[in-house]
Amino acid sequence: MKFELYSNAALAEDLPEKKLKKGDMVTVVEYLPGNESHPNGYVVEVTNVLGNTVCVVALSESQLQTLVPNAIPSMRIPIAA
Repeated sequence: MKFELYSNAALAEDLPEKKLKKGDMVTVVEYLPGNESHPNGYVVEVTNVLGNTVCVVALSESQLQTLVPNAIPSMRIPIAA
């Protein structure tokens, strides 16, 4: 398991269907072990700046990236599709 449960990570790619962007921070809430036909995955929770849940989504391990010490979080407002 690359990402520990309840740790923070960032999206490694845009998820336009969820109005999420690469770099958005998420919290890992469940590990989904893979097999020959499916990669390892995670269920992550996306919250707003007040800590309210925006969505919960299952992602493959490759769709997440570890946080880096020199990154600066920012605030953005999703635009409705």
